[in-house]
Amino acid sequence: MNKLSLCWGSLEGVDFETFLLSAAGAGFAAVTLNTALYLEARSSGMSDQDIGQCLRDNGLIVSDIDPLFNWLPGAPSLAGSDPISICTRATMEDVFRLAHVAGTNLVNAPLGMVTPDTEQEIVDCFAELCEKARQEDLRVSLEFMPFNQVRDLPTAARIVQQAGCDNGGIMFDCWHHHRAGGSPEDILSVSGEHFFAMQLDDALLEPMEDIMVETLNHRLLPGEGSIDLVQTLRNLQTVGAELMYDIEVFSDPMRSLSAAERARQLFAAASFIVGQI
Repeated sequence: MNKLSLCWGSLEGVDFETFLLSAAGAGFAAVTLNTALYLEARSSGMSDQDIGQCLRDNGLIVSDIDPLFNWLPGAPSLAGSDPISICTRATMEDVFRLAHVAGTNLVNAPLGMVTPDTEQEIVDCFAELCEKARQEDLRVSLEFMPFNQVRDLPTAARIVQQAGCDNGGIMFDCWHHHRAGGSPEDILSVSGEHFFAMQLDDALLEPMEDIMVETLNHRLLPGEGSIDLVQTLRNLQTVGAELMYDIEVFSDPMRSLSAAERARQLFAAASFIVGQI
């Protein structure tokens, strides 16, 4: 079964239809979407029905909507025209609506650029988010990142467990896990039912001085870096996690290539890794 999904960030900067055509042409079974791509598609004249039909015409499903930023008090709204800035301005209702349009039941919720006072505040807000999502028949994954307060897998697992919502789980990004000092063995301490999604990418052998520059511009294709991805995926299987593999590679060198060539290289690299598990 083809479980490879192309993250929008891997083809950042292309329009909605080019994104889908490139993903389908490379062999991906699924894609992730965000509100920036959705708004671009709507501004081009596409209706919600057209968007759904375009996905079907390309033989694609949507694995998740990523990201939902506005779920904690004080989340900033950025004025820029880049995808991340546009996503900071999307409301929870906007993201839930897109999930329904896209036909997915999963929304990814990183902490974003807000700094909560306590971990308990994050627990309470995540539980509230999950309850609102439940009313829409949606699930929510909490994404940990080494540069914010939900910095690693143990922290994310603790928050998800304390929130106590069966529609709330974890987004496991291989790059974030590695840069947080994690290892494949850490996965074995978390029940598979708590993993809702994963992002497959690789990391430089030595971290760059500026972690934000690295995460947004210098991730590597799966298999090109220092992460033991095969063991990571094997351990996710061992704990019983049933996941799509979202391929998320923010890479300056890749941006010089055509969308079709980027998608082709990403699919080939991910397929090689997944074929070894």
